[in-house]
Amino acid sequence: MNAPFAVALLAGGRSTRMKQDKALLHWHGQDLWQAQLHKLQTLGAERVLLSCRREQPLFPDEGVEIVHDPENVDDGPLGAITRCLERVQMPLFVLAVDMPWMTAAFLREQLDQHENPEQGWFFRGPHGDEALAGMYVPAMLPHMREALSKKDLKLQHVIEACVHSGSAVTRQMEDDQAAFFHNVNTPGDLK
Repeated sequence: MNAPFAVALLAGGRSTRMKQDKALLHWHGQDLWQAQLHKLQTLGAERVLLSCRREQPLFPDEGVEIVHDPENVDDGPLGAITRCLERVQMPLFVLAVDMPWMTAAFLREQLDQHENPEQGWFFRGPHGDEALAGMYVPAMLPHMREALSKKDLKLQHVIEACVHSGSAVTRQMEDDQAAFFHNVNTPGDLK
């Protein structure tokens, strides 16, 4: 990217299908949140954010900004991304903690290809838009806030509205890219 940008790791999910906190899963010698955060830290972002629940035992290095989910509010990833984007007020690349096969090299390649810092971008795969590994921009905030006010927490609806308004674009996912977006939702997925 030619413009300053920020990155955010989303680690605050409830992990109900996994039956344990996905952020704390063991992954190649460290907790999954640490592995994912390290990938984001290598991208050259101006700011690095970690979105999580207050009670999670996540202690990042100095320089990582923690954005806690508010108490007694269940607004899912949409709420977390909105809070992070409102804080940084610049393009924000978001990555979910449960996408361990995403690589820093692939992310750098995508960032290098993105030329318009005023426009968000997302990959469209066989199951729709991949909302938890994409670029959000301040121009998307009105759509995000409106969805939150209506309690429509589906990120794909927000992305569709942003694509329609021109504040975001989607790219068709190539077959060889699909593995990067695979989620770990159950113990079987991890194996």
